Amino acid sequence: MLANLKNYWHCDARYFLPAVLVFVVAMALPPFPLFEDRASSMLQLHLLLELFAVIVAILIVVVSWHDLKHRFNPESGILLAGFTMVAFVDLVHALTYDGMPRLVIDSSTPRAIFFWLAGRTLVLLTLLLVVLRLHLPFSRYVWLGIATVLGAGLFWLGTWGMDWVPTTFVAGSGVTTFKRNYEYGLFIGYVLLALLFIYRAGAGAGNRPRSFAFATSCLVMAMGEIVFSNYKAPSDFLNIFGHVFKIVSYAFLYQNVFVLAIRQPYEALRKSEGRFRALTELSVDGYWEQDRDFRFVQVSQSFNGMDMQAMLGRTRWELPVLGVSPEQWLAHRAQLERHEPFRDFVYQVEVAPGQVRTLAANGSPLFGEDGEFLGYQGVGRDITAQLAAEKRIEFLAYHDTLTGLPNHRLLQEQFAQLTAPSMHAEGRAALLLLDLDNFKGINDILGHDSGDALLREVARRLRAKARDVDVVSRQGGDEFYVLMPGLRHTDDVALLASALMECLQEPLMLAGQEIVTSASMGVAIYPDDGADLETLRKKADVAMYQAKQAGRNTYRFFDAAMNVEAFEHLSLRNGLHRALERGELALHYQPQFDLSSGVVIGVEALLRWRHPERGLISPARFIPVAEESGLIVPIGVWVLREACRQAADWQRSGLPGLTMAVNLSAVQFKRGDVEQSVLRALEESGLSAQLLELELTESILIQNAEGVLASLKRLKQLGVKLSIDDFGTGYSSLSYLKRFDIDKLKIDQSFVRDLGSDEDDAAIVRAVIQMAHGLNLKTIAEGVETVEMLESLCRFGCDEAQGYHFARPMPAAEMTDFLRRVVAEPVATPLNQRG
Repeated sequence: MLANLKNYWHCDARYFLPAVLVFVVAMALPPFPLFEDRASSMLQLHLLLELFAVIVAILIVVVSWHDLKHRFNPESGILLAGFTMVAFVDLVHALTYDGMPRLVIDSSTPRAIFFWLAGRTLVLLTLLLVVLRLHLPFSRYVWLGIATVLGAGLFWLGTWGMDWVPTTFVAGSGVTTFKRNYEYGLFIGYVLLALLFIYRAGAGAGNRPRSFAFATSCLVMAMGEIVFSNYKAPSDFLNIFGHVFKIVSYAFLYQNVFVLAIRQPYEALRKSEGRFRALTELSVDGYWEQDRDFRFVQVSQSFNGMDMQAMLGRTRWELPVLGVSPEQWLAHRAQLERHEPFRDFVYQVEVAPGQVRTLAANGSPLFGEDGEFLGYQGVGRDITAQLAAEKRIEFLAYHDTLTGLPNHRLLQEQFAQLTAPSMHAEGRAALLLLDLDNFKGINDILGHDSGDALLREVARRLRAKARDVDVVSRQGGDEFYVLMPGLRHTDDVALLASALMECLQEPLMLAGQEIVTSASMGVAIYPDDGADLETLRKKADVAMYQAKQAGRNTYRFFDAAMNVEAFEHLSLRNGLHRALERGELALHYQPQFDLSSGVVIGVEALLRWRHPERGLISPARFIPVAEESGLIVPIGVWVLREACRQAADWQRSGLPGLTMAVNLSAVQFKRGDVEQSVLRALEESGLSAQLLELELTESILIQNAEGVLASLKRLKQLGVKLSIDDFGTGYSSLSYLKRFDIDKLKIDQSFVRDLGSDEDDAAIVRAVIQMAHGLNLKTIAEGVETVEMLESLCRFGCDEAQGYHFARPMPAAEMTDFLRRVVAEPVATPLNQRG
């Protein structure tokens, strides 16, 4: 409350202080008569003052009446009823003043005082109801009726019921104690009422300036009551000053109710118009108005670089616009002449030579109170950027951002259109899936920018070679699709596939290097292989993988066998995810013999998978799946640890130290950390590094050769042996045999199998053995199944051998028994001297 009083003091002190000064002067002077001639000057001044108060009260009534007409405001209803009675009572007070002509009965000071006190009491009660904000949902006529009834009652009481009213004035003595106390009561009531208004302003209820003005009016009225309580005769100056305070308080009411009610809407309208003008000038939209002849009479100063002033005095169809046909102009003009609102009338304007902007106009007609049409008003929006953005968004929604080719969504829609019965009643279509060969290597070596350039060039070449009706699409990565509708013969697909492969093999320059690429393609036929795009895509994917397995840079059609193989592939992959944790994987071991002594010198660890439903699965089936999925990395880590642990266990059980041969995959070198895996396996098992032999394929040595070389050198320094598995079946190079410090070559069983019947195989085996000995390398032959094979290998000088002739791969327990028997009963003569 103190803060509210402080705010009130700062806001209304300039109005309140003069009244306080007048009050202090009036109270300090002794009572004296102001007019001797009451019949003339005194009555005229009193009547003038009271008539002013009556006029102000009537103005408050009028404003409140119109306020209730346009909106429901409980405050206006209370002011309407209260000041209707106040105006009436104040008028009767003036007419019944002592010395005024007869009004029904003779005028007298007690009658005038009664109506005076009634008026002051009505003002107090009215403002009390206002500050309490009573919600009385009465109409204007109800409020006026209430005022009429109460006003009539007061008039009757002050005219014929004065005997019931306490004495308020005695001639020669002045006002009575009752009158003085009543005035003091009114004084206290007005002060409290002023405090309520100040509290209301601080509490956020209502308009603060309005509440402060009511408070000031109440305080001035309170000072007037003090003055009225002290005059001795109606002619005393205190009586006149009391009326002055009443006039001042009414002036505040006039300021508050009448002036604010009239001025505030006007000020709000003026400010609103100013804001509107400012916004129209600052807005990105252009504002315009047309008269009833459709000529522009008001426009924004400028709009996106356009001189809007050039439009003044001209109709819309007289402007030099583009992109609107004569028919559209006629339709738009007819719409205007029908006085209809319009939205998004789109046209173009050349704002500068060669610079065209697209605009959209919205307009609405204005009518007078009599319904007469007055001139349109509206805004124009520059939608050039919006249209460009919408086109861009639509393009991005249906196209690949890198190549500009249709994406999967657009391909799906075009497939539905091209295969619709209305388009091709008996038509067939082909879906070609292209996957670039070795794209990842190009991307990794030359960088992603070069990879993106390659993809854009591939897209260009595919579009150039495809037919006009074909749809070329990129789905992501290095996968492309070609949809061939209206297919009559599958030969057409073969011709297109061959042409696409041929164009892709044309060399191109990337990062200063000449690059030659190729693609593997899979083909699915609609409706033979599927009736929807997703089914065709899956089957084309299966066929594409068949093309890759066939050596890449070729194409394959889908058939049922491919589908079965694909499902089996998926089943194996899913099963491998759980095989290791379920303990379904195990190692079998096959012994390796030294041919010169007949002694077991080592074993090879071979991975086996016993599926809970399908039984024992061939490594030839699941190893490629493990490599493709990357599962070979954790499986390979387990194989190394288990093989080293078993070798160490055999040695600790008293068996001689045997070399443990473990196969490594190229994927392990790409995705895993082979060096750390080997070191952990040796450390955990306690096996000597000299007893571990890593069997490597030739592909491991030629891919990422520098990284592999560094790892193998560190392992060789520990004593680990290295051998080349399946030597002669892949890309063989004599240089890496010494560069990688290889210890042994393993002759593939495909050469050993036909030693007795195939002279070429025999020549190859003999050459490999002689070459190895020339390089101080040992050789071991796998797949030895007969005595004849063994004898041939011995004649050629092979160092070691393994195969079914000696022993099949067996579990660890069986292998333990086998090794104990061989150690207990050694071979009497060297194997190369037997027979």
